[in-house]
Amino acid sequence: MDFARIDAGEATIVFDLRDLAQPTVAYLGARLPQEARLQDLAVLLAEGPRPSTADITPVVALFPLAGEGFQGTPALSLSDGGLLRLRLQAAEAVVGGLSFVLEDAENGVRVRQEWRAVGGSFRIRASLENSSTRTIGLAQMAAVTMPTPPWARRRLTFSGRWAGEFVQQSIPLSDGSHELASRGGRPGFDNPGFLVVTGEDVSDFGGSALGLHLAWSGNTRSLIERTGFGQGQIQIGERLEAGEVVLAPGEVYEAPEAVLCFTRGGLNGLRQSFHEAAAALGAPLVGPRRVHFNSWEAVYFDFDLPRLKQLAREAAALGAERFVLDDGWFVNRRSDASGLGDWTPDPERFPDGLGPLIAHVESLGMDFGLWVEPEMINPDSALYRAHPDWALSPQTGAAPTQRHQLVLDLSREDVREHLFRALDKLLGENRIRYLKWDHNRDLFPCASPRRQTHGFYQLLDRLRTAHPDVEIESCASGGGRIDYGVMQRCSRFWVSDNTDAVARLLIQSAASLFLPLSRIGSHVGSSLNPSTGRSLSMLFRARIALFAHMGIEADPTGLSDQEKETLAQHIALYKEHRALIHDGQFSCYLGDDPGVTVWQSTARDGPEALVLAARADQASALISTPLRLKQLDPKRRYTLNLIRPWPEPAWRFLGEKDPWRGPVEADGAVLAEIGLRLPLIHPETAWLIHLRAVGEQGV
Repeated sequence: MDFARIDAGEATIVFDLRDLAQPTVAYLGARLPQEARLQDLAVLLAEGPRPSTADITPVVALFPLAGEGFQGTPALSLSDGGLLRLRLQAAEAVVGGLSFVLEDAENGVRVRQEWRAVGGSFRIRASLENSSTRTIGLAQMAAVTMPTPPWARRRLTFSGRWAGEFVQQSIPLSDGSHELASRGGRPGFDNPGFLVVTGEDVSDFGGSALGLHLAWSGNTRSLIERTGFGQGQIQIGERLEAGEVVLAPGEVYEAPEAVLCFTRGGLNGLRQSFHEAAAALGAPLVGPRRVHFNSWEAVYFDFDLPRLKQLAREAAALGAERFVLDDGWFVNRRSDASGLGDWTPDPERFPDGLGPLIAHVESLGMDFGLWVEPEMINPDSALYRAHPDWALSPQTGAAPTQRHQLVLDLSREDVREHLFRALDKLLGENRIRYLKWDHNRDLFPCASPRRQTHGFYQLLDRLRTAHPDVEIESCASGGGRIDYGVMQRCSRFWVSDNTDAVARLLIQSAASLFLPLSRIGSHVGSSLNPSTGRSLSMLFRARIALFAHMGIEADPTGLSDQEKETLAQHIALYKEHRALIHDGQFSCYLGDDPGVTVWQSTARDGPEALVLAARADQASALISTPLRLKQLDPKRRYTLNLIRPWPEPAWRFLGEKDPWRGPVEADGAVLAEIGLRLPLIHPETAWLIHLRAVGEQGV
């Protein structure tokens, strides 16, 4: 075959197989008709002679290599610096896609790459086998390389820091090489392994966009490059340390899996494709997403058993369904400077173990969760004193600490065995249904972040097999380890330690491009907020937290009666609508007034929607702009309900108050094209709007 295609959702990828060397991607874009004659591309895409270039046509192949005329960054290189010449040996159909085998017989290298369509995305797996009789070292290998689409004009990347994750950056594409890499042994705050390229005209609901993600919890690298000849390429893969991958004859390097999505539906079209991919890849969710109470912001390390029981009673009265005991429960733990690694309940705080607290929590109708950080250790701990050699350290001198922590060497089987036994005993002896698994520092000094990451996966996989009913949340000082690799093992992400609702409006909007709402933990934080020092109304805090996997972080014993009433109302609203929030089609967009952020979850068959319209800052005009609601069925008529309580003082500026005291009806086409006027003139104001098609029952 000269050309081969794979279809995924609204996208088609076409491979050119005519060259005896490597296949190339001839097309990636909107889905082509099945009857399209791909052989026409042989004429349509033929290149003529070009001045001042190699006589052979340099191409962005599956694995562009040095020494073949292409002037860009090679996708594959060996540590000895030898030039590779891969040639296609086989191309065959597999379930849902295509598999390619390429070989360099002289250097003894065999590469396999498999492309599969899964839902609305492409998933790519690549491997390299040492087919020689000598040992070879691998310097770098991209999981996937493809030509930059001709329509691509901008790149969208995500940077940030602790308590300020997922800062979206849109940058024009230009000549040269632009690389992003993580070097801390985890994706990190400044490069979570997500890369998007868009057309110049991309919007929330229109324009071309391509997204790439590496499903890997270690170091990553992504590259966008354009040479002076006009050729462009995109690469994404694991970032390898020098000498990290050395293959004996017959050994194989498996690159992390990559996920690729394409849409012409703008950023929300890309959002739907990534959500579909996440649903296929992610760990199964256990039942409805239960309302959490997490103890951290309420008490930090300052608690005893009576205080925790009081918190549990207050949380249950508000409607919480799960009580998660955060840091400080284990022996010798009164601050973050000691005890880490000794996973037994503190006998002073829990003289009879965790059992009495768990029984109390369960008597209130909640299940019990627990915070752990198994990959780390304090030098001031019994485990470190017994096994100092278990911590990562340089060859000479003392290892530097971060947050008073060292890193356990998870590449060692004895370390993994110890951790499994400690956690298995903890889960086996107590009715713990949830683990908040934290990871609070970068991995340094670490000769092989790759082996550390695989050790983490092995430990987590073994624990999940032994305790399949225990859900696990991934936390890494908030959003320091968010990727589809860990998502295959964890059902929830703590995307930021920052619970400030204004900050969360930005963080969750960006994170939702890749993460479904069902996997984003969002809690009602304290006021004054510990991350920002900002005071916010309970109404605003509760509404932002409601539109994800809702929880409580604030101390319920310190809330006023009015705050408790408002919070309980919104927890009840969350329970009423969580199936719609989590299972519906989620869109995030700016209103015609760009200061208004809209979160909307619409039932897949269109009869129902829940909308949050929020303003963080003061409006630039006194007269509000009508809010046009997207993704409604234009042929349906809807009842609209402005969910109470209405935000103070904005309700005073609502034009016709009386009709809104009951449901209002309007056509979907009118709501989409004309909209409704909400008085969003005050900062830190949010309205909730529930829509249901006339004549439709609840979902």
